[in-house]
Amino acid sequence: MRRLILVMAVLCVVTLYVLAVATGNTSVLSQYFWFAFGFASLLVLTLTSMAGSYWWKLLQSRHRHEFGSKIALRLASMFTLVAVLPGLFLFGVSAQFISHSIHSWFGNDTEEALNRSISLSKSALDYELDNSVRRAVNIQIALIAANGMEEPLLPVLEINGKSKQFSQLNIRNLRSSQLVAEYNPLHLSTPELNKNLIHQLYTTGSVREIESINNILYAQGWLILPGHNNDNALFFRQPIPPKVAQDATLIEAARAKYGELSFTKKSLQTFFLATLLMATLLAIVLALLVALYFARQFVAPILSLADGARAVAKGDLDVQQTIHRNDELGKLTDLFNHMTVQLRHSREQQEAARHYLEYILNSLTTGVVTLNPENCLITFNKMAENILGQSLNSILGQNINQLAEQSPRAAMLADVFQQILATEHQNKPTQITYNHKDETLILLGKATPLPKDSGGGTILVFDDVTALVSAQKEAAWGEVAQRLAHEIRNPLTPIQLSAERLAWKLSNKLSEADAQILNRATNTIIRQVAAMKDMVEAFRNYSRSPALKFTNLDLNELIREVLVLYEGSNCTFAVNLSKIAMNVNADSGALRQVIHNLLKNAVEAATADISPEVSILTELNNEHILIYVSNNGKTFSQEMLLHAFDPYVTDKPGGTGLGLPVVKKIIEEHGGRIQISNQKNGLACVKITLPLQVNRNAKQ
Repeated sequence: MRRLILVMAVLCVVTLYVLAVATGNTSVLSQYFWFAFGFASLLVLTLTSMAGSYWWKLLQSRHRHEFGSKIALRLASMFTLVAVLPGLFLFGVSAQFISHSIHSWFGNDTEEALNRSISLSKSALDYELDNSVRRAVNIQIALIAANGMEEPLLPVLEINGKSKQFSQLNIRNLRSSQLVAEYNPLHLSTPELNKNLIHQLYTTGSVREIESINNILYAQGWLILPGHNNDNALFFRQPIPPKVAQDATLIEAARAKYGELSFTKKSLQTFFLATLLMATLLAIVLALLVALYFARQFVAPILSLADGARAVAKGDLDVQQTIHRNDELGKLTDLFNHMTVQLRHSREQQEAARHYLEYILNSLTTGVVTLNPENCLITFNKMAENILGQSLNSILGQNINQLAEQSPRAAMLADVFQQILATEHQNKPTQITYNHKDETLILLGKATPLPKDSGGGTILVFDDVTALVSAQKEAAWGEVAQRLAHEIRNPLTPIQLSAERLAWKLSNKLSEADAQILNRATNTIIRQVAAMKDMVEAFRNYSRSPALKFTNLDLNELIREVLVLYEGSNCTFAVNLSKIAMNVNADSGALRQVIHNLLKNAVEAATADISPEVSILTELNNEHILIYVSNNGKTFSQEMLLHAFDPYVTDKPGGTGLGLPVVKKIIEEHGGRIQISNQKNGLACVKITLPLQVNRNAKQ
């Protein structure tokens, strides 16, 4: 756009120059005045359309409430007034000046002065003409004398021509127009003799006039030479003195110019005013266009800074504005760029600090959750999701007190957070039971208020202590079982031996009825002692950890071997074993005990249904072996779901409550895990996960 304005300015200057030159009548370009005027009008229309386009864009920007449109429109209005008002004022003053000046040029004083100058010049020329005639009369007398004495006439002409400074002297016959004698050193032409001239010579005897030849004024004329026939005439031509001739020429030219200007007075005034009007319009419109352009250029850095500020407000700190000028706006742009660099560095430092903090939080083995003062979730670490077993992104920014209305899983989260939040003003953490998928977790959590200067809120810290609590329980129960087995085992053998001795000693000494009573009593004692021995043995097995002998075995084959023992049971087995060999390093006897225990419990629970059915499924998943044992009939109670792997917890009549704890202990010694659940289809399910390769040192 700048180049276009520069080209238009050059065209305007050239056009005005041509128009100014063409305004003069004596100029060679005067005949092209109206062409130049039309081209200038076209330039005015073009510049006006460009300025109108600028104004339209400004008004549209103002209508759209674009940033910077108000100041741009205000600057454009001010520049417009500055450009238009002085131009109009100068046009008015110049028009009055031109009109007054043109009238003053053609005043009465000027015309009278020119007329008097013409009269004075004519008098001077007449005087010089009279002098030339007087000199020619002397020559006329000398010729008459020479003719009377019949002397040659040419020497008279040459002598007098040179002495009296005549440029041309000749004698012509008036009847035949023949040249009799001539003195003509400059080879000037002689006027022709016509009837009027001859008649005037015969009548007056002389003819005189002023003639201009080759821009030189000459005093010339004819004189009759009296004689016997009176047929010859003397022609003389003498130059007017240069000073008189030059003054007369200038005065005559001025008079002609004045007459011409007087004739074209109206049109000259029109030309001048048209030229002035066109110059004013071009100057105003060009100044207006330049003013609008520079108004937009002045506002451009401000708009650029505004765009940069909006980008910074949106978080884009990489924005850098180009500096096109060295004034205060350029310095302001440079300061803005420096500010964005500082902000970017600050944000990078904050990001580094945040990443450092996130790295630390994600490296923790505890879950960390922060709440704002309105108890809305704002941040959390990865371990919090791992412990809780679900993503927290879906509830980010939500109030934890309103999560219970969304879904059961969200309600569980809300309950956990609320229990931890209740410890905000307490010194001790709280222990929480949390159902995670197919197992029950024990969480230990504590809430701590955040400082007010950081925005306030609360930080919730919790950890999964299920393994620790289970280990503590197992250790405690193991010690109890070991001591109980030791205390119970010692008197069992004497009791059994005493009952057997009583039956052997007294059976022959009592009556038949008393002997039967004695046998029933001693048999009861012996059976109960045997049951107590089995219980003591179970106690011993739970309290001690026998060394496992790991061998490479196929788990599918081991399951098939155990299933053979249940072929005669009143239960249907649905077996779906993986076709892929599941070779693991494990203790064959321990895993056999696990499978046997699970199948035995499943069969006993399935008998509660009319058509008892047990299903066994094995599969591979991410280098892990999955074993599912499901049964219909009786499912797990809520108490069993929460404490199934605690010792001495059972829902079977006559059960010891040590089967599942022993199974869990064996599975964990093999580096696996066990879970129980009730399926949606009404089946109770036990899930075992074992790694494909079990290290001999897997026992924790």
